[in-house]
Amino acid sequence: GELAFGLEWDRDYFVDFAKTFREYFWPISVFIVHPFTIFVLIWKSQMSLDCKSAYVAHHIILLCFDLYNALLYQMYPLAPLPIFFCFGLLCTENISSRLLLTILAFWTIAICVPYLFLMMRMHQKMLFHGSPFKLSVRWQTVIMLSLCSTLLANLFGFAFTTTEDTEKEAIINSPSIAWTKSFSVNHLVLGDSVGDVGDFFYELILLAVSILINFSFYISITYHSVYKIGRQMDSEFQSHIRSKTQELQLRFIYSLTIQAFLTAIFFITPLALLFIGLVIDLTPIVPDGLFAFARFLFLVKNE
Repeated sequence: GELAFGLEWDRDYFVDFAKTFREYFWPISVFIVHPFTIFVLIWKSQMSLDCKSAYVAHHIILLCFDLYNALLYQMYPLAPLPIFFCFGLLCTENISSRLLLTILAFWTIAICVPYLFLMMRMHQKMLFHGSPFKLSVRWQTVIMLSLCSTLLANLFGFAFTTTEDTEKEAIINSPSIAWTKSFSVNHLVLGDSVGDVGDFFYELILLAVSILINFSFYISITYHSVYKIGRQMDSEFQSHIRSKTQELQLRFIYSLTIQAFLTAIFFITPLALLFIGLVIDLTPIVPDGLFAFARFLFLVKNE
C-alpha cells in the first residue's frame, strides 16, 4: 500500500536499485576507472608536479570514497523524515550510525581539498605577470587553510551534533518506517517528524555556510580564469603568440568549469533539497511524488 511521502517507491523500487547498482559500480570504479585515471595522470600527463600531485591525490581519495560509500556504508535517506538507514559491510547493530556518518563526512570533505588546491594553482599559473590577483605562496597557503578549516568544522559538527531521538525503536516500528528493517538493522533517527532534527540543525547551518563559502570561491576563480584571463589572452593580438602551455591550461580550466556546472546540478542541488526538506516542513505544498523524486536524485548523485 501507499506510505507517507511516497516511501512506497523506495520500498518497492529505489532501495533495490541502489543496492544493485552499487554492487556493480564499486568494483568498476575501484579496480578500473580510478587506477586507469591515476596511471594516465602519472605517466601521460604534462601537468606541473604540484597540479599533477593534487589531481592524483584527488582520484586516490575518490577511490577510497567509492569503496566506503558503495561497499562499506551505503546511506539511504527517508527525507523529509529525519531518518536514515544504511546497508553495507559495516552496517551492523554493533557499529554506531553516527560514527559511520561522520566517516562519510570525512571522505566527502577530503575529496574537496585537492580539488580546491588544483583550481587555485591553475588559476595562479594562468595569471599574467603583474596581475593584482597574483598571490604569494604564503597567501595561497592562508587561503587554503581557511577553506579547509570551514570544511573540517563540519567533521566536528557531524561527530557532536548527530544525536538520536530517545524514542528511536518506537519510531522505527511505526507503519511508515517498519519496512526498512527488512533491508537494514542500522538506523539513524534524528527525530520523529519533519523538521525535528535536534542538535543536528546546527550542523546543517554550518554545512550550508561552508558550501556557500567554498563553492563561491570555486565559482569565482573559475569565472575569472575562463572569462577574464581567456579574454585577456585573446586581446591585443596575443592569440597568435600565446604558448602551448597557456592553451592547455585554458582548456583544462574549461573542463573544470563543466565539472563545476555538473557539481552544482548533481551534488549541491540534491544536497540542498535534502537538508531543506529535513529542516523546513514543505509537506503542505510539495506532493509526495516530488519527495520520492528528490530522494532518487540524491541517490543518483551519490553513485
